[in-house]
Amino acid sequence: MENFATVLAICRTAMRSPNPTLIRNIGKLCDALAKQGHGDQAESLSLVLATKKATDSLAPTRVVLAAASVERMTRSVQAPVDKESGAPLASVVFPGEGEKGLEPILDAPLSKAIEALVAEWQSAAMLIKAGIRPPLNLLLYGAPGTGKTALAKVIAEQMELPLVTARLDGLISSFLGTTARNIANLFEFANRYDCILLLDEFDAVAKVRDDPHELGEIKRVVNTLLQCLDDRRERGFTIAITNHEHLLDAAIWRRFDSRVEIPRPGAQSRVRMVARFLSGVPVEEVDIDFLAWLTDGRSGAEIETLCNSIKRYLVMNGTGRKSLLDALRVNALLSADHSDSPRQAIFADDSEKLARRLSSDEEIRFTQESLARLFNTTQSTISRWTRK
Repeated sequence: MENFATVLAICRTAMRSPNPTLIRNIGKLCDALAKQGHGDQAESLSLVLATKKATDSLAPTRVVLAAASVERMTRSVQAPVDKESGAPLASVVFPGEGEKGLEPILDAPLSKAIEALVAEWQSAAMLIKAGIRPPLNLLLYGAPGTGKTALAKVIAEQMELPLVTARLDGLISSFLGTTARNIANLFEFANRYDCILLLDEFDAVAKVRDDPHELGEIKRVVNTLLQCLDDRRERGFTIAITNHEHLLDAAIWRRFDSRVEIPRPGAQSRVRMVARFLSGVPVEEVDIDFLAWLTDGRSGAEIETLCNSIKRYLVMNGTGRKSLLDALRVNALLSADHSDSPRQAIFADDSEKLARRLSSDEEIRFTQESLARLFNTTQSTISRWTRK
C-alpha cells in the first residue's frame, strides 16, 4: 500500500481516542491488506488495535509504563535514519537472534546483583501496581573489553524484548542541530515500541557541558538527551554503556536509577573464561589455572585474544606440554610490552622464579604435582626450585 507509513501514523494517533466506527474501519483495512498480499502492513495495523485492547484490560499481561500505548515490534519495522546521510540511527536484534554461548562471565557478587535487577524489570507490572516505581534504566561502565555490551544483550534475551542498539558516536553530525534531532528521533522510535534501548559509546554525546574544548552545540545535544531520558523513564527500559564514566555530565549520571561498574575479572572468573576460550583443544587443568594466573588484570577481551593465539599455535604446531609453553612464549614476544603485565614478564624470564611465585599464590592453588606437569619436569625438581 502506497504511503502506508502515513496511514499507520494517522491510525495510531486516532486510536488514542477510539470509537467503534474507527475500530471497525481499521479492521476492514487490515482484512483488505491481508487479501492483497500485504501481510506485514496488515500485522502492523492489527498491533495498533491489539495494543489498545491490552491497555484497556483490567489485568494487562504486559507492563504499561506510560499513558501512551506501546506496540509490539515486528521484523518489518525499519529503524530511523539520519535525514542528511541516510545512515540508520540504530540496529534491532530480536530475542533468539543473538549469538549463543557468549554470555559474559561475571564475579559471583556482581552476577547476583544483575540477576536481582533483571528480576525487578521482569516484575515491573507488580511493582507499579503496588505503587512502587521500578528502576527502568541502567548505566554500565568500566574498562573496554569487560563484557558490558554482551551483558546488555543477555538482559534483553532474558526480558524477551527486542534490543534497539545505537552507537551514540554514530548519531553525531557535522550539520548544526542534526545531532540533537537524531537523538530525539531515536528516542521517539524506541518509545513507540516494547523494547530495550541500548545506548553504546554513551560518553560520545553525554559529555560534561562545561568542557572548555567543546562548542556550544554539545550543550544543546546534552540538554536534548536529558529531556529524552526523563521522558523515557516512564516509558521503557534503557541501558547505557561507557568506557569513560568520568566524562559524563553530572546531570546525566543522576538520571540513571542503577549504575553498575563492570570490573576486570577476578581469579575464578578468569579460570572459567580460559576454559571457555580454549574449548576444543586438549589442555589440562593446570594449564587453565596458569593462564588464569597469568592474565591477572586483563579484561575478558584480552584473555580471549591470548587464548585464540594459543589455539592457533597448537593447531599449527601440535599439542603437548612443550607446545603450550612455546605458544605462550611466542605470544609474549608478539606482545612484547610487559610494562602493564608484570606476571607475563616473569614468565618470559625464567622457570625457577616463576615456579616459586606460583607455589605461593593465594588465589589459585598450584601443587608440586601440577607445577611438574606445567613445566614438564619432575616433582623433585619443583621441590628444589621452590626451596630456594
